Amino acid sequence: MMGLIMTDINTLDERRKKMIHRLHRLQGQLSALERRIEEGASCEDTVVQARAIEKAIASLIVFVVDGFIEDSREQMIAEPEQISREIRRLIELIHQ
Repeated sequence: MMGLIMTDINTLDERRKKMIHRLHRLQGQLSALERRIEEGASCEDTVVQARAIEKAIASLIVFVVDGFIEDSREQMIAEPEQISREIRRLIELIHQ
């Protein structure tokens, strides 16, 4: 997606592990929501669980964007116009 050159592979690998961990938690939350619906959970319980999933997804998005910005610091100086375009595109994606 972005033209970023990663300079610290360990940081990238650690960030990917954290993203995968977050996705596994999300999968667990989705499975729990499915079970609750199948078992006839109340509307309130269903909404509470769905909102928790929504917040977890928003948190994942922030984590990904934060990582991009962190990794882009050096490029912001060297290629400010390119990074500016990429950040504007991220903002567009977030607001869709």
